[in-house]
Amino acid sequence: MLDERLEQTEYLSGEYSIADIATWPWISRFEWQQMNLGNYPNLLRWYCEIAQRPAVQKGYHIPSKIQEIPMPS
Repeated sequence: MLDERLEQTEYLSGEYSIADIATWPWISRFEWQQMNLGNYPNLLRWYCEIAQRPAVQKGYHIPSKIQEIPMPS
């Protein structure tokens, strides 16, 4: 469903919003969920784009840095 939505628009609600901020952490666990983001090209694009945002990188490591943000291969 997310991949279909992101085929139509850059972000979940059209422009970057709380919808993206709230959803991205769930998707960042794609490895734990044994999910291949390569099967969802629009979701993959969205995930990688958001992962590059400085505020997301900073927030991912709160309260402490345990690992890097997972990036699909």
